Amino acid sequence: MKERFVHITPRLSAALSMLNGYETVADVGCDHGRLTAALLQSGCCRRVIASDISEPSLEKAKWLIGRVGLSDRVSFRAGDGLQVLAPNECDAIAILGMGGTLMCRILDACRLKLMGAKAIVLQPMRAQDDIRRYLYENEYRIIEDCVVSDHGRLYQVFKAEPGTGREPLPDGFPKDFFDVGYKAFSVRDPLLLPLCELQLSSHETMLQSAFGTEGEERLKKKVDALHQIMSAIR
Repeated sequence: MKERFVHITPRLSAALSMLNGYETVADVGCDHGRLTAALLQSGCCRRVIASDISEPSLEKAKWLIGRVGLSDRVSFRAGDGLQVLAPNECDAIAILGMGGTLMCRILDACRLKLMGAKAIVLQPMRAQDDIRRYLYENEYRIIEDCVVSDHGRLYQVFKAEPGTGREPLPDGFPKDFFDVGYKAFSVRDPLLLPLCELQLSSHETMLQSAFGTEGEERLKKKVDALHQIMSAIR
């Protein structure tokens, strides 16, 4: 069967770039299988383990991969997080489109860090601060970090690998602030400033109704941190 090229969104393209050069990639939460197909069609890797907790989603991924003639290079598995992986079975892992809190739970459930994989690429839809804080406190090293514009929305896509010791934060980046990436800050990602402006507007709106609540001080700290980052970028 002649392969049909699968088109992917900018956020998936960013993840694809970060996964280039690995032998076997685990696409965890593969959904409809578009990243799985693109990884193989682009030559980024030779084999993919595509997993999803949802059987219907996995069936859709199987259909797409079959349609483009790549079924012999994909292992499909239904299950929760990295529990579907054997130790040292893959070289890299992709977890895209989930909440950051769920990503933390998935990584924390592993009996072996990343199940022996060398790197992980993440694209949280929300609670970015949860997964970024988790990576920092558990001594992961951020290798790549970018902000991607996709259909009018800004996404954070980043790659981490197990490290030894916590990474030093770059000069000018506020301590204990993980809503945006310090690696993206250190390389001055061109879309980091617009992302900070969006977050600042959101936090300032929430702050107006948080007066006298437990969340007021937390929001003030976030606003101050964003101002510090934006001032350093400008």
